[in-house]
Amino acid sequence: MATRMRPIDEATRAWARRRLELGDELRTARRMAGVTQLRVGAAVGVSGAEICRRERGQTSMRIADLVVHAAAVGLRVAVTTHPAGRGVRDEAQLRYLGRFLGRIGPGFTRELEAPVSLPGDPRAVDAVLRAPGVVIAVEVITRLTDVQAQVRAARLKARDIGATRLILAIAGSRANRRAFEAARPALAPAFDLDTRRTIGALARGRQPDRDAIVLL
Repeated sequence: MATRMRPIDEATRAWARRRLELGDELRTARRMAGVTQLRVGAAVGVSGAEICRRERGQTSMRIADLVVHAAAVGLRVAVTTHPAGRGVRDEAQLRYLGRFLGRIGPGFTRELEAPVSLPGDPRAVDAVLRAPGVVIAVEVITRLTDVQAQVRAARLKARDIGATRLILAIAGSRANRRAFEAARPALAPAFDLDTRRTIGALARGRQPDRDAIVLL
């Protein structure tokens, strides 16, 4: 469970750091505006002591409270999201990952939940296979939904860990097979779609000739 919870733990730690930074930004803006904590508190409907706690990063604010507080000291809040990982794994994903790894030859070392080594980046690749001069990123997809978005997210992670190949291991459910066949014309130029050929190469300890998609 510790491995599976890593992105959540990292996000919690990142938010703790960001909360301190936000407090510093709110305090600096207030001082530049020449107003007291009591005055800011009166403007946003809280006590001066609460403003002090916020500026020290000692309390969590709802986004709505942060937006109002920031506006009172002349700041504007922008909130964005970006793909960062899959979150808590389910048993199906673990089962398919185990099924895939069980068909890999002994020539590779294996790393599960390999982190993307960029500062502050909570993303991780489901598995990485390594051999001399070879780094294969493996992403398991239990439900094929937005194919373009899922492929794009996997490619970005593979790029950021310096992978020489990307393999998407897709659960072979009926719904996934239908989605896969519908997307085949778009996927074929970038991926080897022959599961047997890709698994055969990996079983022999060899890197596939191209990025590949396998159905499990």
